[in-house]
Amino acid sequence: MIAGRWVAAVVLPLLIGADPAGPLPSGFRFELDATPELHRLWETSATAKAERVACLAANLEGDTVRIFRVVPLESGRSDSLGISAAASLDTCGPPEWRGTVHTHIALKDGQRPYSLFSGADRGVMMLWWRRWSVAGLFCLLYSPNEVICEIEGPDGAVIFPRSHY
Repeated sequence: MIAGRWVAAVVLPLLIGADPAGPLPSGFRFELDATPELHRLWETSATAKAERVACLAANLEGDTVRIFRVVPLESGRSDSLGISAAASLDTCGPPEWRGTVHTHIALKDGQRPYSLFSGADRGVMMLWWRRWSVAGLFCLLYSPNEVICEIEGPDGAVIFPRSHY
């Protein structure tokens, strides 16, 4: 765990432009303007029965990553799941954006949500931080009110506990 905290101390300042000696994030929070956009993203995804993606803007306050802006990408040319990796890579980069959020609406056995990032998701996350040379923030909406977020970068990951939005 100490190695993970050291990685976070190195990676997080790159993500948010903070002082490396500052506190390590122990959580994340969606601000008032971001929360309704997340619910709209989920509803749009559920209605279309296809995954959707949005760009995330965030900063660090104390020990919390605060996500203050969420802007959905237009669905257009995409893979079979409705996701365009190229669009998210081209659009959701620094300095305005710190990563992406996307939906998983499919259910395991028709009952339980896929609540983990897939291998394909991790591939896009890796492409993001390689392209922009900084760690990124990535969130996954897997139900109408549940989310998991991670910071991913060249030095490793900071995984936050599951939460509600």
